[in-house]
Amino acid sequence: MKTNLCAILFGAMVPLTAQATTVAVIDSGVDYEHEALAEKMWTNTAETDADKTDNDGNGKIDDIHGWNFADNDAMIIDYALQAKYRPDIEKFLELQLAAIEGTATEGEKIWMKERLSDADFVNSIQTYAGYAHGTHVAGIVARDNPQAKILAAKILSTKTMFQRLRDRVRQSIAAGKDVGFIQEFVIKLGMYGIAIQQAKIFDQIGAYLSTNGVSVANGSFGTGMEQARGLVTPLLIAVLGTQPPAELIDEYASFFVQRIIDQQSKILAKYPDILFVFAAGNDGSDNDRLPEAPAGVRLENVITVGASIGNIGLAPFSNYGASRVDLFAPGVGTRSSVPRQNMYLPMSGTSMSAPEVARVAALIKDANPNLKAAEIREILMGTIDRKDFLKGRSYSEGIVNDERALAAASSSKSTDLRSAIKAAKRTVADKAPIGKYDNAMADFSYVTPF
Repeated sequence: MKTNLCAILFGAMVPLTAQATTVAVIDSGVDYEHEALAEKMWTNTAETDADKTDNDGNGKIDDIHGWNFADNDAMIIDYALQAKYRPDIEKFLELQLAAIEGTATEGEKIWMKERLSDADFVNSIQTYAGYAHGTHVAGIVARDNPQAKILAAKILSTKTMFQRLRDRVRQSIAAGKDVGFIQEFVIKLGMYGIAIQQAKIFDQIGAYLSTNGVSVANGSFGTGMEQARGLVTPLLIAVLGTQPPAELIDEYASFFVQRIIDQQSKILAKYPDILFVFAAGNDGSDNDRLPEAPAGVRLENVITVGASIGNIGLAPFSNYGASRVDLFAPGVGTRSSVPRQNMYLPMSGTSMSAPEVARVAALIKDANPNLKAAEIREILMGTIDRKDFLKGRSYSEGIVNDERALAAASSSKSTDLRSAIKAAKRTVADKAPIGKYDNAMADFSYVTPF
């Protein structure tokens, strides 16, 4: 492990006192037994654990630490998936970090290249990373936040929903339906239905979080054009019997992503007291041109986060956008908790950047509990460290500055918000460049962002 080196390069955050603002982690599940999280999980005191009774009458049996919205039960982590762990996954993630730091040997790079050409390994690391994702995110939210309360909200992947749509397409083909009919009334209506279905799940989650006093919700997931292309292409191939033109793929992909954004916007607007923090996406693309959902939702209670290398560079995999990405936060080589065995592994992605902002948002709320979601967002946006390398890459063109944000939050208890932000900008300096990152030595060729 290279914990100390990672801290040097990517910045050990200054411990900050929290007063237990509840943060929801909307993700693949959270390992509530992990040492980093066991004492920081939100607990439903009105429910009796494992008695198979809905004690509080909320329609959810034994929802002690959250709810599994994918399967409609209380299993917020499926420990059976721990079997997906392989020692070479841990080695690969550690060597990814070494390559980024410029310390990986040529032999180690050859080993990583061989792993990436092994379909079985690629499937294994993607499966394990998906399983560990929510726990890793939760660990970032809880870091340097001893009184953190993490509520887990497990969700169903878009890929699973598309598998069901593919079955309907096959049935239509078998029934001899017209190609145009299948494209317009099976595929497009099916995608519209998926968007509505996802929105309904969002609504259920929003209602649950609101009822249980959640102030901040982290969503390190999404569907962008790259993912949407991968989802719609097999459907179009099945209908047309050949590889569809790129323009047609993009038409359907864009249609799907925009429908999701439209539906999610309606739902998230219903919960103005919750600040939703979303990852910008890992395609290295411009969200202004190729939108990402739910990162493309533009509301006063939504903030979208891109990934930086510490505070000194733009992560090459990170999505950006002058109007659709709000700010950046470190998201390269972030070491955090992964399920069982009290393990910690370094991962990279905007999925790691968003919970860093969610963590700071929770501490802002702790510093001044009277702040509304839109005001927390205003503080986060108004107290960034502005960076030249982010010019035109985000609305704020800056990286989150936790110390300055908390200074503004504290001052806001006795003065108006804008004055508090101005005072914090005067009194709290930008953070000094962190680490020894060397553009000439760093190698991102082997990074698989999550």
